[in-house]
Amino acid sequence: MTQLSGVVIVTGAASGIGKAAALHFADCGATVVAADINAEGLAALASDHIHGVAADITKSAECKEIADKAASLGRVTGLFNCAGLELHGTVVSMSEDDWGRVVAVNLTAIFLLSKHVVPHMEAGGGGAIVNMSSVQAHITQADVVAYAATKGAVVSMTRAMAIDHGPQNIRVTAICPGTIETPLARSAARLYNPENPAAKIAEWGAKHTLGRIGQPIEVARLAAFLLSSDASFITGSFHLVDGGMLAML
Repeated sequence: MTQLSGVVIVTGAASGIGKAAALHFADCGATVVAADINAEGLAALASDHIHGVAADITKSAECKEIADKAASLGRVTGLFNCAGLELHGTVVSMSEDDWGRVVAVNLTAIFLLSKHVVPHMEAGGGGAIVNMSSVQAHITQADVVAYAATKGAVVSMTRAMAIDHGPQNIRVTAICPGTIETPLARSAARLYNPENPAAKIAEWGAKHTLGRIGQPIEVARLAAFLLSSDASFITGSFHLVDGGMLAML
């Protein structure tokens, strides 16, 4: 199993990939600060190795609280910017409010949390940041203009962060998952096929060469590797965990 040390922050930790990552990182040896707006979901994660912080990561002051909490627990070595939001619409049909919400969660939150975490990492001699992107940064379905735009921006932002903070021994990478079994995916399946969402999930699975959608732990394992010393010469890059989806298209 991958070994992690120090304090690692995970956003979107109350469910889905974020929850799997928080649990897996703790198993790998990290002290985990699990952040999410869902306080009830965080409470279910609490343990000696997982410390929940209920916060709105689109607010700078609350991101600073997360970063400071992590620093109070030890040397901050990792940040997994995992929280995400997908709302549907085109540039015509999507409301400006929905556009703003997606940009705030998927992109601005990475900026804000990194702004407050990087100084702690630098003070401790370095660290690693993993940003959540998507295959939709590279290939895109219809009706997800805001989601696709933000996930493409995350890949570009990751490169810029890697360049800016490499001199402080901070590595920055991005993960681009395919369809993963999460509450977000199940919600989208119900939207597209209210009568039989399982059929929509199966349809999405068929778009991957492995013939299925992925599981949160499969993304969490990649994130743990990228945060670990085993990935010490990997930075500025994006990494597919998509069951061959991009290869098929």
